[in-house]
Amino acid sequence: MIIKSSTTLRNDYGKISTLAHEVEEPIYITKNGEGDLVVMSIEAFEKREQLLSLNQSLQWLNSQGFQEN
Repeated sequence: MIIKSSTTLRNDYGKISTLAHEVEEPIYITKNGEGDLVVMSIEAFEKREQLLSLNQSLQWLNSQGFQEN
């Protein structure tokens, strides 16, 4: 888990952007020491959305009685 402060985001956006593209996972942003935001690259977000959609489809299939072989 990567955690950065909102000050880092404000003062060095480029560094956070590069990091997000390199690690392809969410970066947690804190404000006054508390969790505030999550930042990730568009590619990582789209990949995550596809996996969530696939998971929902598989759950629906299971609820309809379809089973894996």
